[in-house]
Amino acid sequence: MKRELQDMLDECAAELDDIEVRIDSLPSLDKGIRYFTNYALIKACGTVEFVYRSIVADHFSNLENSRIDTYLDTTIRKGSMSAKYDMMRNLLGKFDEQWKKDFQEAVNARSDKNKLIAASDSLVTNRHAFAHGKSPTATFLDIKQYYIDVVELIRILDSTVR
Repeated sequence: MKRELQDMLDECAAELDDIEVRIDSLPSLDKGIRYFTNYALIKACGTVEFVYRSIVADHFSNLENSRIDTYLDTTIRKGSMSAKYDMMRNLLGKFDEQWKKDFQEAVNARSDKNKLIAASDSLVTNRHAFAHGKSPTATFLDIKQYYIDVVELIRILDSTVR
C-alpha cells in the first residue's frame, strides 16, 4: 500500500481515538456525543472507501498513460462505490477475476470473516441512514470497531492486488 494511503488510515484511526476521548469527557446525554458519532461515521466510511478504491487505481498508474489515469481517477478513485465487501469483490473482478477469487478465498480463510464482512456492511448501512436523514443505529464504539475491521479487509485487498 502506498505510504499516502496508509497515512490516511492512520490519521483516521488517530482522529477516532481523539473523538473517543472527547466523548468520554461528556455527560452521557450530551448532544455532542451524537455529533461526534455522526462525524466519526462519515470520516471512517469516507476514508476506507477512498483507500480501497485508490489501491486498485494506483496499481494501474504504473502504466503511465494519462488517459488510463484520467479514467481510473474519475471512475474508480472518485467514483461512487461503497466499502461493502461485495463492492470490493466486484471492483476486483472488473479488473481480474483471479483477484476477486483470491480476495474472497483470503477472507473466507479467516475465522473472523463474518465479523469483517458484517462490519463493512454495517458501516455503509449506517452512513446511508445518516446521509438520508435518519439516525444511525451504531454507537461510536461500534463505528470505531467497524473501521478497524474494514481496515483489515483493505489489508487483505491490498495483498491481493499484485
